[in-house]
Formats: sequence, C-alpha cells, structure tokens
Amino acid sequence: MELSMLEWLWAWKSELQHAYVFIVFLAALRWGGAPERILAGSFAAEALAHPFYHWFAHGSVFWHHLDLGHLAIDCTFFAIFFPVALQANRVYTLWIGSAQIIAMSAHVYRFSLTEINRMAYDMMAVSPSYIQLTALGLGLAFHMSRQKKLGSYPSWRNSFSPTQVVNPKLSRAV
Repeated sequence: MELSMLEWLWAWKSELQHAYVFIVFLAALRWGGAPERILAGSFAAEALAHPFYHWFAHGSVFWHHLDLGHLAIDCTFFAIFFPVALQANRVYTLWIGSAQIIAMSAHVYRFSLTEINRMAYDMMAVSPSYIQLTALGLGLAFHMSRQKKLGSYPSWRNSFSPTQVVNPKLSRAV
C-alpha cells in the first residue's frame, strides 16, 4: 500500500520537526542575534529532553489527567520565551510567546475538566510548536535580511517602547 504525501508527512512529523529544529539552531548560531540563539537553543534542548523524559518515565507521568513532564517542558519554555518576547528588538518573538500561552492553556484545560475533547487538547498542546518554529525560521530570515540592509542593530530594547529607526532622507528634510 502506497502512502500519500500527507500520510507520509504525518508519519514522519516528529523526525521532520526535529530536523528543522536543528537546522534552525545551527543557522541561529551562525547568523542569529541573541534572541534567535536563545530561542533556537531552547528548541534544541527540548528536542533532546523530550525523548529522554519519555524514556526515563517509561512513557508519561500523569496526575489528574495532566502530563507532568509536558507541563514542566512548557513551563520552562514559558519562562524563557516570555521575557525574550517582551525584551527582544524583534516582532516575531511576540508570536512565539503568544503561542506558548496557548500551549500553557492546554494544560489548564486538561487539568480543569474531567472529560475532555482529546482532539482539542492535542491541537492546543502540539500546534503551538509548529507556529513557533515557523515564526523562528521566518524571524531568523528577516533578521538576516535586516542586518544585511541596516548593518548591526540592537538585539534588545532598552525600554518597552519600540526602537526608533531614523530614516536619513526624512531627517534631512525636517
């Protein structure tokens, strides 16, 4: 029986995601600024820690329908992603932080209800990582493009207001 492309992608989704994580990680080490390296390093560490958790726990550790290992991983991501999202001189980091809030909400949903829709839980828990990795890959590409056009620019904001970009043509006209 021959698999369709969609079935093949679904069967290999974890391996493909891990390969993408390590490609983005290596690219971030080479061309990224501090926010890209922190975010990509977090994903690479998770790609190593996640299978180790399932091996060590002989599956998963549940408490009141809640997978404690996945909760710990998502809490760690939240503790890393949220400050980066708020302080990085990048817009895409806000998408990554927002998607992590959705992932954290999945655990609240799972814990608070005795009967849950498994598909809704899985979508809330898993799909944010695809959004985050896409945002990180695109963010890295835009960072590289911006750096090529503007040269070096700050990775972090000094305050919560956006960094002002001065257009030399406009400043001469004023």
